[in-house]
Amino acid sequence: MRAVFFLLLLLPFVIPVLVDDAFAAKGDITAVRAQSSGNNFEYDDVKGINNSLVQVDSDTYALAYRGTGSAGFISTFNISSDGTTITKVHTIEHDAVFAYDNSLIKVDSDTFALAYGGDQGSSGTPDGFISTFTIDSDGTITPIRIQNHAAFESASANLEHDTNEGSVNSLVHVNDDTYALSYERNGRSLQIATFTISSDGATITELDSLLSDATNCNDRLLQSLVKVDSDTVARAYCGSGGDGYLRTFSIAENGDITKKSTYEFDTSQGSEHFLVQVDSDTIAVAYENAEVIGGGVTERNGVIKTFTINSSDEISEADSLEHHSGNTPSTGNAEDNFLVKVDSDTFVLAYDDGSAGNDGFISTFTIDSDGTITGLRTANGGDNLEHDTSHSTNRSLVKVDSNTVALAYGGTDLAGFISTFTIGDASTDDSTSTESKKPSGACGFDRDCTAPRITKHGISETPDGFSINSVIFEENQKFYNENPTVEIGIGELTTIKARAWENMGPEKIFLAIAYLDMQEAKPNWQDSEAYIEYDIRDDSITIHDENKLFLAQASTEIVKDPYGDNQGLEFLDITFSLMFTKPMETSHVAIQVVDHIRNYELVYFKDALKVVDRPISEMPEFPGKIEKVDTIPKQDEDIHFVFAVNGTEDTIFAAVDGNAIPIEELNKEEPKIETPEERDARYHLKVKQSDQYEKLLEYIAESQALHPEAWDKIVGTDNVSNQMEHVTDGTKTNVIKNDRRR
Repeated sequence: MRAVFFLLLLLPFVIPVLVDDAFAAKGDITAVRAQSSGNNFEYDDVKGINNSLVQVDSDTYALAYRGTGSAGFISTFNISSDGTTITKVHTIEHDAVFAYDNSLIKVDSDTFALAYGGDQGSSGTPDGFISTFTIDSDGTITPIRIQNHAAFESASANLEHDTNEGSVNSLVHVNDDTYALSYERNGRSLQIATFTISSDGATITELDSLLSDATNCNDRLLQSLVKVDSDTVARAYCGSGGDGYLRTFSIAENGDITKKSTYEFDTSQGSEHFLVQVDSDTIAVAYENAEVIGGGVTERNGVIKTFTINSSDEISEADSLEHHSGNTPSTGNAEDNFLVKVDSDTFVLAYDDGSAGNDGFISTFTIDSDGTITGLRTANGGDNLEHDTSHSTNRSLVKVDSNTVALAYGGTDLAGFISTFTIGDASTDDSTSTESKKPSGACGFDRDCTAPRITKHGISETPDGFSINSVIFEENQKFYNENPTVEIGIGELTTIKARAWENMGPEKIFLAIAYLDMQEAKPNWQDSEAYIEYDIRDDSITIHDENKLFLAQASTEIVKDPYGDNQGLEFLDITFSLMFTKPMETSHVAIQVVDHIRNYELVYFKDALKVVDRPISEMPEFPGKIEKVDTIPKQDEDIHFVFAVNGTEDTIFAAVDGNAIPIEELNKEEPKIETPEERDARYHLKVKQSDQYEKLLEYIAESQALHPEAWDKIVGTDNVSNQMEHVTDGTKTNVIKNDRRR
């Protein structure tokens, strides 16, 4: 376990500087490290083009690029959450000959796959290859299957999937271990292929391949593939006549590919495409269109369009925005687009102006869930950021933090550079002063650059940062963490706890989200069919539960010096309390915490939780009679809810037709419970029909909401187990066992 003791000793003497929540208006772009500021990071002083940049973990990033002599390289970097610090960690040459049009994606917590165009051979065009690597949390790269495998003892040959051509690659994860690759072959045609890639990267198998679209584009064909849902992908491409097209494909479990819908979204010209998912049924494309406006002048404009895709994979256009209007060569084009989502509705676009000088620009937009686009900082608005005034091409943009992005690109003389930028968020801007919106750029003065941490405090580990039912997950320092699965039963009180640290103090954490019901091989919050969103400031929860699995509550508590070694150390303990009404297959759990200016951390715990329908156990013997209730049920099938202490009827709850009856009296003094049998007798729930099970749970939730003090007295804050046996016929009696240990 890593610890920084000198930092902990100093913490009690650190006086946090209170910041104004307003540090930048929504969509404001501030260069942290950029050519325009004279401080961008040069990662390769010879060549760095065909970049593909992805996140490894919270501060580690991997870059595939074409470098010296056009060979293929993978490098890793540490990038701080505020973008100020960039450190190169490790580099390998995976292809000593050629690496064209890289597309790098994450396969598993430490496994990555790269699709690229390799050695031209006799075809005169780059052949199609897929390689795999593992990358540790410290940035060390280990090749698994690569072209240059002879240089590495542990590596083997990569997969050459197309000996004709494999350029303009776009690789996406579809489901489980299935991946889809869209690429160019035969000069002007598009191919889509599916593969399985094992989680360790050792096995790559092609499943299906489909030559789907031919084009007449005059310029180099650019296309982009995006996942829509678990069996659908969409591709934007330059189609017949150079027009802009969108096509959907369904991907079967065995990898078979079927063409679905086609939509022509630009009848003049559409090229330089990049697709991104907005939400479950909405996608957005950034591209360049071309329109002859007379006098031999062709206007080349930068456009963003949004589309909805329904359950039948049919495409409908939602909105369109022209953000860059220009005519060659005075104002240039809008080429080599790369669009990335940074929060729920904010998107950042990197592009260059083509023949006007290939200067690099950053623009920002909002895209609502219905697809409505609003330009925030754009060329047409005159307020986007020109980050490189010399040259910028072959770019790749990645989100670093909730308000930070990093851009890898080929700059002056095609050398490789990385730049970073912060993106403002107006949702936390409650200042009316223009001057107050101008950040000094000084972290900790008027700009909080640090995300809250779930399993760390500062850079030191928090060993008990995540637990389920008091089972502490010991592996918790990675982006994806693997621990034994916790199994619970229907009706058990389940507590998911996260211990969060925030550099500006725990009271600055305003939102916590627990994502559940995720069964894909690779955890992804977008696959979650059940999540609990807890607004800490308003003390309110929003539950999204497609399969109606559970009831839930949430609470927080500020904890000071929990380990007894640092009086200045404070955490926010976040507890999600759930009662499941249905089984849930083994699910990943993800926890996200967000601070006052929407810095956030997201951590995954793989295969963390499983909910089972436990077998019925016999009702224990209760001392005394407990069948009598104050309120006589109208019918035998009504729910009886009797609270008995030591076999007496000192305190009684009752429900008739599922409606809560107010509590008439409580014990003035809580009786001492001395034996397990007496503790088991604390609850007696009787249900004669199994279809009333959910009704009973709804009643419990309603009663808890109406009478929190009474329930606290019954259940107690130190509850460690709560089990309800499931009724399957009319003869059994349900019992909730509550073990409140003294």
